[in-house]
Amino acid sequence: MKTLKKTLFLIFTLTMLMGMTAMAANSPSKSTFKPTLKKTSTVYNGKTQKATIVVKDGKKTLKEGVDYKVYNTSHKAAGKHVVKVKGLGKYAGQTWKGTYTIKQAKQTVKVSRRSYTVKASKVKKATQSTRLKVTKKAGKTTYKSNYSKIKVKNGKIYVKKGAKKGTYKITVTVKDTNYKTVKKTIKVRVK
Repeated sequence: MKTLKKTLFLIFTLTMLMGMTAMAANSPSKSTFKPTLKKTSTVYNGKTQKATIVVKDGKKTLKEGVDYKVYNTSHKAAGKHVVKVKGLGKYAGQTWKGTYTIKQAKQTVKVSRRSYTVKASKVKKATQSTRLKVTKKAGKTTYKSNYSKIKVKNGKIYVKKGAKKGTYKITVTVKDTNYKTVKKTIKVRVK
């Protein structure tokens, strides 16, 4: 009887151990669920761009919609975007986050003139002005002068009455979310 009990106990123990081993084999660890971005960055092109993710379990490539689901992969604007992956099926409960960056694109900015010269004798009598055109793809244009009597307003450079002789500068800045900031300098001379 004792031998039978020992045999039954041994069979029960072995059965439990085998079951636990099988469960461990079928239960993936976090190290086996490995998502990666094919490209971590791209450049803004005015279109919606989609991050490509590859998820592997060791050497095996997992299937989207079967083994995992991706979120937040399509973006248009420049900036850093967080991409999410959630496991499905036997990978349920596992999550991953990655950063996908859309870099600002370059843009060409042109100014209709790079210099403007006025005579001090004319400025002494009245404000002088000339037209200025800024050609750009996108963004906000701002103007900054290093002399209070020189301004840019409504597409014109103004040298106000009473401006002193000298060489001054206007900095034209074009700034946009999706494009790199561009700066141009215009020299203004009162002689």
